[in-house]
Amino acid sequence: MRRWERLDHVGAGGADGGVDVCAIELLENGKQNTHFFQCKRYEKITKSQIVKIIEDYKRSNPIPADYYYLVCGCNPSKTAIDGFDAACKKAGIKHPAIWSASYLETLLYTDYHDILFGFFGINLTNDRNDMIASIRRNVALKKRMYNDFTKKKYTENELYAIRYKGEYFRRFSHSEVLIRSIYDKNYPDNPIDFPGYFKAEVYNWYHNGIEVRAYPYAVNAKLRTLKAGACIDSEDPHDYEIVECRLDVMGCIPFESIIEYDTDGDEYYPFPHLFCDYPCGSDPFEEYRYRTEDGLVVKEHDIVEKLHG
Repeated sequence: MRRWERLDHVGAGGADGGVDVCAIELLENGKQNTHFFQCKRYEKITKSQIVKIIEDYKRSNPIPADYYYLVCGCNPSKTAIDGFDAACKKAGIKHPAIWSASYLETLLYTDYHDILFGFFGINLTNDRNDMIASIRRNVALKKRMYNDFTKKKYTENELYAIRYKGEYFRRFSHSEVLIRSIYDKNYPDNPIDFPGYFKAEVYNWYHNGIEVRAYPYAVNAKLRTLKAGACIDSEDPHDYEIVECRLDVMGCIPFESIIEYDTDGDEYYPFPHLFCDYPCGSDPFEEYRYRTEDGLVVKEHDIVEKLHG
């Protein structure tokens, strides 16, 4: 970080006089700056502890260093930091600084990847390469699925239904898919304790994957909706009303959870099979959505109550 003339780990032996590392920086004009580092491996550090650290340092080092760093494995409170600044000023320290846990972590993850790997085994290069490979794989899968699952041509009735009635499922050349867990070894049997596969109706693509109808398929609910003529951004509760309606339940399967697919199916289910990872254990969905009869997505916070029946 600097042009060091000396770096002494004086605290390695135990009694250090309030200093763990003493460093001499050589400046361009031939002068020197002295840097003292005191390291404390505390889960929590208080104002009184910090003041005592500075007092002990001052007592053992009558001539203050140009720079003094308190390095600690925690994040001091504002009260503790204010106490540190006051104690350092009283001790005549010109340039005091606290290197907290957050600051150290930021340094490691932004500038010192070699230290992060050498001492903690964290390889950011591998993580980055894994993320790049994952993105490329998901984009390639998306293009293949779009080509294999989407109709090449639409009738006029289908176009009208897609554009104006929200019947997005008409985009697909297959109305159903079989969702299969990659951990299922019992197919075509389907034990109750681990249902390794289930049928689903395809509905729509979304930014991160494919949307299918999910159990219980539909719910009755009370919705908070905007009254006719009210401003769309209104925060006035009088501009809203509660209405009852039936909502379709959708499950969103991300491309990253789709390991592979087979458009031909087999003798048991002769339609496309999606082989999926189940991150949550019971299904491959990253989220559930609710849609009205005309295909509009209803946000969770607009659902006042879900009704039985």
